[in-house]
Amino acid sequence: MTRVLVTGVGGQIGSFVADILGARGFVVIGAVRKGDRVMASVTRLDTVLTADTVGRVLDEAGSLDAIIHLAAESSVAASWQAPMETFDQNARLTAALAFEVGRSKSVRLVHMSSAEIFGPTQVPIQNESTPLAPNNPYALSKATAHLAVKLAREGMGAGASNLIGYLAESERRPPRFVFRKITRGLAEVSLGLKPKLQLGNTSVVRDFCHARDVAAAAVLLATDAPVGDYVCASGVGHSIWDIVLAACAHLKLDAAKVVETDPSLFRPTDIPSLVGDSSKLRALGWAPSMDFKALVESVVDHDLAELRAQSASP
Repeated sequence: MTRVLVTGVGGQIGSFVADILGARGFVVIGAVRKGDRVMASVTRLDTVLTADTVGRVLDEAGSLDAIIHLAAESSVAASWQAPMETFDQNARLTAALAFEVGRSKSVRLVHMSSAEIFGPTQVPIQNESTPLAPNNPYALSKATAHLAVKLAREGMGAGASNLIGYLAESERRPPRFVFRKITRGLAEVSLGLKPKLQLGNTSVVRDFCHARDVAAAAVLLATDAPVGDYVCASGVGHSIWDIVLAACAHLKLDAAKVVETDPSLFRPTDIPSLVGDSSKLRALGWAPSMDFKALVESVVDHDLAELRAQSASP
């Protein structure tokens, strides 16, 4: 029976990975800290996974067919507050996993890389050949991890792949991230729970996919695809303001009246635009299952239902 170790299994992409692997009859082992909640279908491996404990943790996990490495400090803002901790968690840990896989050569590794590694690129659509130019601590840590995976593959024969993700969204995304902040915040406005939503820079453009589709890509690379680097993206860019407009249209709100700018939320190094070309991944049969409008509306509907349920509970 195929056994897959998933780090970050408690996150939104990790939970969808567990769903997909479980439906295929695979054994899903989740590397989690004690006290963390995971799905009942996941076999818990209570541990503190760091660059220094990788060997021991993999021994404890037993025989593995693949590792899907999703665990990371994923907030750009938080990375400025703790740059070295972010580097340790994202770069050193991933490098240790990649080199361990390189030594064993019997386990596949899929690392969740990030489009942030491209930085403020002048290339309007990025692909696997776009030069890396990270411009924040998070991006630097992910670029280092990305290169370590590539080095282990090319120099050690590791079955290691980078999945270059753009923005993965779903109802399982924490509300501190801007997409869910918008859907939940505007749902609160529509229910009269708050007067307005405060946002920072709404002009930045990003490429949005449903987290379940990103999870499906990770499973594909872990089980069936040739090893390599793959961009995972819809190929269509939308601004943060586009999220606002789509959510407001669905809720029948006037965006100009319910959203206001808060200068304190602006980031000094925001990348103006990141949009991905996923042709290489699509050649393997992958494609997004949901377009941008449907994605926004599905998460808005979830947030409305959840808020109404909370209001109705005693």
